Amino acid sequence: MNEYVYHMRWVGFVIAAVILQPLMAGQFTAPDLAGFELHDERDADGDGDGVNETRVRQYLNPNGNSAFSMTSNGRLWAWSLDTRDDESGNLNYVIRDSNCDGIFDEVYGLNDEYHVPACLK
Repeated sequence: MNEYVYHMRWVGFVIAAVILQPLMAGQFTAPDLAGFELHDERDADGDGDGVNETRVRQYLNPNGNSAFSMTSNGRLWAWSLDTRDDESGNLNYVIRDSNCDGIFDEVYGLNDEYHVPACLK
């Protein structure tokens, strides 16, 4: 196999790994809700099975920023922050507790797909 083909296969593997994984893994902190007020609460389908098992709470602040919390079976498993002043930067994110240990260990972009962790199903 020539060097170019080998390189392109490696690039394809890396791209697939990035697309299929959260942006980063580690330990992340819930957004600071100072100045935010509860705006809306609703039940939603967090795992795509057609059942609204996830309680979503939306918080807004005077700047127009919004934060969402997601809770299923009484356990908070995700937070989302969307800031008006930073449409594509690192201030906008979703953090998820992937294994129900109380630690937000995955972070996603706002447009990335994420679901209720398997430990809550």
